Amino acid sequence: MKTRPIILLADDSPSIRLIIRNSLEPWIDADFLEANDGEDADRIIQEQNLLGLPVDVVVLDWMMPKLSGVGLLRKIRSTEALSLQPEVIMLTAETYPDQISACLKFRVACYLTKPFTEQDIVESMQKILLNGGYRDAV
Repeated sequence: MKTRPIILLADDSPSIRLIIRNSLEPWIDADFLEANDGEDADRIIQEQNLLGLPVDVVVLDWMMPKLSGVGLLRKIRSTEALSLQPEVIMLTAETYPDQISACLKFRVACYLTKPFTEQDIVESMQKILLNGGYRDAV
């Protein structure tokens, strides 16, 4: 039985993944996984589901090689088993209204623009985890 949330950090920038992880670890008791592109993130999500340890939250970069964050989001939400979980925090430098509405259409929990603050990412994650019943994780 899973007692801690599983958080997947999907960004092609190792430094961004490190910043996010370092921001969250002091505040969130979770298991962290990392992916450097959309295809890698998709593989991890599928593997975790097969193991019976589904990813609870994906911190997802908009622009990634192989499969973009939006492409992965579409794929996740079009899969019946993934239509409600994982929750997604979309990270992007894109602020165009049509791009934001495209993400919201696919049930993004939070939409954060780069540069984001440590407080932005921590508060977004805490909100998601508290709503998901992981009160001990925050």
